[in-house]
Amino acid sequence: MEIAEYTPAYEDAVKDLLVELQSHLASIDPYRIIVLRDTYRDGYFAHALNAVQKHSGKIFLAMEDDAPVGVVICTIPTCGEESKLTTACPKCGFISDLVVTAALRGKGIGTALLARAERYFTEQGCEWMQLCVSAYNQRALALYARCGMETDCCYLKKRLPK
Repeated sequence: MEIAEYTPAYEDAVKDLLVELQSHLASIDPYRIIVLRDTYRDGYFAHALNAVQKHSGKIFLAMEDDAPVGVVICTIPTCGEESKLTTACPKCGFISDLVVTAALRGKGIGTALLARAERYFTEQGCEWMQLCVSAYNQRALALYARCGMETDCCYLKKRLPK
C-alpha cells in the first residue's frame, strides 16, 4: 500500500469512497438525520474539491494494486471572523473526510492516511490538526485516539416537540 496525491484520473474512485463513507454514516445514525441523497456523489465531491482548491488543501489516496482503497481530504481554512474574536487563531489543518473501503478497514490504512495528512499540515506550518467525527462512529473514534487526537469540542442535540 502506498499513499499518493489525488489526480483527476481517480475522480470516480474518490466519489465511490465518499459515497461509501456517507452510506456508513447514515447506517449508524440512530436518528436518521444523515442521509445519502441521489445528488450526493457528484455534489459532495464538487463541494470537497472546491474547498481543497479554496483552502490550500490536498487529497491523498491510499493505493493498492493501482486502485484507491482510501482517501483523506485536507484543507487549511483561514481564521474566520468569530475565531478572530474568540481564539488565538493558530494555523490549523482540517480533515473533512477520511474513509477506507469497508473490506480493508483495520489494516492500518486509516492510520497511514492520517499520518500523511499530519505530515502535509506540518509541512504547511500548521500548529494543529482537526476533524469532526460522529459520536456513533466508534471505530473512527478509536482510530483517532490511537493516533493521538483528543476530544476538543462536543456538539449536543435534543429533539424538539412538533
